[in-house]
Amino acid sequence: MKRFFTRKERNEILRRAAIVTLVLLFFIVFFHKRIFIVIKSGEAGVLYSVTDGTDIKNTYGEGLHIISPFNTMTIYDVRTQKLTFTQSIISKNGLKIDLNYAVLFKPDRNFLPLLHQQVGADYKNTLIAPCIQSKIRKDIGSLSPEDIYMTERSVMEKNEIDSLRKILVNNKVILEGYFISSVALPDSVNKAITSVYIRHQQSEEYNYRLVVERKERQRKIIEAQGIRDFSTILNVSPAQWRALDVTQKLAMSPNSKMIIMGNNASGLPIIMGDQFTTVPSATQSNATQNANPPQRRRLQR
Repeated sequence: MKRFFTRKERNEILRRAAIVTLVLLFFIVFFHKRIFIVIKSGEAGVLYSVTDGTDIKNTYGEGLHIISPFNTMTIYDVRTQKLTFTQSIISKNGLKIDLNYAVLFKPDRNFLPLLHQQVGADYKNTLIAPCIQSKIRKDIGSLSPEDIYMTERSVMEKNEIDSLRKILVNNKVILEGYFISSVALPDSVNKAITSVYIRHQQSEEYNYRLVVERKERQRKIIEAQGIRDFSTILNVSPAQWRALDVTQKLAMSPNSKMIIMGNNASGLPIIMGDQFTTVPSATQSNATQNANPPQRRRLQR
């Protein structure tokens, strides 16, 4: 026989359903951050369950994930990250050196649950910082100030990076490199090193000057040999050829010039202009004492 609810019973059922709905809504609103987990770009998540512990088989990628409010999703940044350090180190000969450097790293996405289980979310301070500082102290401490000065603003040697990378890979962290940004040496060491490099540069400059002077010497020797061969072939002295060349250029100039030619083949011309510039020679002095007067020509253009 079909049973019908009375009005009073229907109201009671609706009241209980409303209470349950309100409780569920309150529960969802209150725990929505623990239920609806959004993993952003460049991130990955590790799930911890109150019943099964850390889920070491799965790494949760980007997107929306719905989990039990009693479980916990830890989100890691899996992009390349940078840590900067300022560290005081004692060098090989006992000098104190202030070193600033940066480290590039990222967690291994494939082993992120193991990193979370073995080290934890604060792996930067727990794992990376002590390993890096210890390795830098060991490597830099074995160098002299001159060697440290040469490594400033440069990448450390490949074998040093490989040894440090091996340590961190065993702990599920990928090391991409570390870079020295500045090295602060004592003032006395800085001055000494600077003085050495200045003298080295001066030595290089002097060597360059010697090379230039040797090249100039060779050039002058070749030029002198060419003039000698030219004089031998044409039987004309270099001074006479130079005088003829100057005379030709003066004849082509727009202003007035006076040229006094000698009366023999070996005589050089006397050039007279506004300032009466002369080119005397021994043969010209003898020509002026000769009974025959020199020929005079005036070129005007």
